[in-house]
Amino acid sequence: MKNDYPHFRRLWNRVLAALMGSAFIPLVVLGGIFSIYAVSIFKARTIDMLVRDVELRRQNLDRFLSDRVLELKWVARTPTTILTGQENFEAYTRDLTREFPWINDLAIFDLDGNQLAYKGFLARETRNFSDRPWFRMARSTGACISDQELGYRQLPHVSIAVRRDHDHPSLIIRASIDAGILGRQLMPNGETFKTADFFLVNRQGHYQTRPRTGWRLMADSGLGVQGRFDGTRVHEASGKILVTTWLSAASWVLAARFDADEVFAPALEMRILSFWALILGGIIIMFLILLTANTLVSRLEDKRQRIQHLNRQLCRSSFMASTMELGMGLLEDIAGRLASITVASQWMENHLAGACTPQVGDDLAQIRESATTARERLGQFLSSMRAEASLITDVNLVAVLEELVAWLKKDLALRCIRVAWALDPEPPVIRSDRGRLRHAIQNILLNAVRAVDKHGEIQIAVAAEGQGVAVTIADSGPGIPAADRERIFEPLFTTKSDGTGLGLPVARDIFESLGGSLTLERSSAGGAMFRMVLPSGYSLPDCTNRERRTTSGT
Repeated sequence: MKNDYPHFRRLWNRVLAALMGSAFIPLVVLGGIFSIYAVSIFKARTIDMLVRDVELRRQNLDRFLSDRVLELKWVARTPTTILTGQENFEAYTRDLTREFPWINDLAIFDLDGNQLAYKGFLARETRNFSDRPWFRMARSTGACISDQELGYRQLPHVSIAVRRDHDHPSLIIRASIDAGILGRQLMPNGETFKTADFFLVNRQGHYQTRPRTGWRLMADSGLGVQGRFDGTRVHEASGKILVTTWLSAASWVLAARFDADEVFAPALEMRILSFWALILGGIIIMFLILLTANTLVSRLEDKRQRIQHLNRQLCRSSFMASTMELGMGLLEDIAGRLASITVASQWMENHLAGACTPQVGDDLAQIRESATTARERLGQFLSSMRAEASLITDVNLVAVLEELVAWLKKDLALRCIRVAWALDPEPPVIRSDRGRLRHAIQNILLNAVRAVDKHGEIQIAVAAEGQGVAVTIADSGPGIPAADRERIFEPLFTTKSDGTGLGLPVARDIFESLGGSLTLERSSAGGAMFRMVLPSGYSLPDCTNRERRTTSGT
């Protein structure tokens, strides 16, 4: 790109920007959408898991409280004499507390609130319990589970009371549960998260079980007054997730508080992983884009350099052509003077016949012969340089080859290159365009001479093949590398610093236009070997195939 700066630098920047945009914009957009979608799905699934967990704990706690009520109703079926007599009741409760260890104390009341019998640590004889909320509700509804209360001994507990109506007289049976039992019922399967906090609150928002944070029982939870609602509610604020649901067995709300950072930690890890995947993918894409852009621009640079080289060659050819136009007049003048020398030497030989010494006669004969030879060579050169009209005539390929070798005789001698012939005794004469055929074979011979360079051999073979003639020209040079064998017929492709890359493509086009073919074959001598096949009669080539081949070569 140095030779074409800033042309290819601007192109490189544009290609890089286009490839970066087309690669990174979809990557970022799709990656961002996928990441957001995946995180949202994960959060939704996580919330569903928390809701299911809270629902399972609610069911477990409802089942526990319902079982306690059923057990207390079973106690209510005990005969009246046992329930109302203190001595009988104390004996009965000793066996009962072993069967139902959750009972801290047990008391029997009539419907006026008078305590008839009691047993337990929290129980105490008193005149009347009719003012207690749990008593009034049990008397009116048949069963009640109270909120946490301190009682006479100022110890928090929950009262469970049921009314017995199946026998006379009607009684209220009341048992108390320690607050710790309810707290343990909230953790049947252990903790889901380290910072998870499960607790119960009543309608006023006061704690009915002790929370993890260390607040006391019956203190204000900060959740406010709880209105009745169906199902489960989820509220997220200040980095906390609060899940609440009402119990069926008691007028309590089961609340679960989670730390959002802990709950959504895998989502954060997923987001970080997606970010690093995006960075890694971006690095790989950037590397591929840079590699692609550099390869593309390098190829453009190579093509541009070839075009510049071709322009220099064309300029040189134009200069040589214009110089040759001027030089041909001088050469024709020289040829005329050589003809005059030939005539003069002939006249002097005839005029001085018998009157000159043998030495003078030999000198005159040598002058005439040299002038005649030089004039013939100049004539051949001038005829080859003049543009000839395309003319189909009988052509002897052997004569064309011998003429070209004679024309290159001096160059071959200086390079110490030997020409080995292998000719068919009677090669057929073909009908073709002699001038164009000579041009094509000349290009191949010149390539062979340059490939051999010095102290080598060029093998020329002519043989009849079917209805035509096959010509093979092989050299003892270094040969054509395998990587270049498929490209030697491409226009502008050359392995020489001073080559134009047009010799072989032009030669192949000439042979194909004359109805023949030019191919590169493997040589046993190690060099290059070109095989040319020409038909005995000229016919118009297949234009469709020629256009297809030309397009492929271009």
